[in-house]
Amino acid sequence: MIMDQQSLFSDAQAVTVTANSSNVIDTLPGGQNTKAGIGDGQDIRLFAQVNTTFTAGGGATMVIALVSADDAALTTNVITHFATAAIAVASLTAKSRPVQLALPYGKYRRYVGLQYTVATGPMTAGAITAGLVEDLQTLNGTVDYAKGFTA
Repeated sequence: MIMDQQSLFSDAQAVTVTANSSNVIDTLPGGQNTKAGIGDGQDIRLFAQVNTTFTAGGGATMVIALVSADDAALTTNVITHFATAAIAVASLTAKSRPVQLALPYGKYRRYVGLQYTVATGPMTAGAITAGLVEDLQTLNGTVDYAKGFTA
């Protein structure tokens, strides 16, 4: 699985309370595209992988939703394209991947991002990386390499 920084919604983002992803993808940058399109002509996968195990004082849960909207704050004319069921904090362990699926087809608005909804929280720790990739990698034998590798 090869990740592109511009296609990541979250890069080891700490999520302790309800929040949007730290990055929102603008499908019409600079007004160059004639329509908002994401994944046109190529299957793209959405993934979310836990970097740091989540913890909470009680039985916290998290819902991860892929949304698009007319504004970068993801608040105007929001469309939810996918949402997980409530994921128990006990299931959000390091290297687990609560989301791995083909990007849902549909009409996307200009800005695309993730919304993390924490219930019965807050979480006391936990971080997640999420984004769009061409192919998903299996988790068996996953090797972590340092970021910013240069030859």
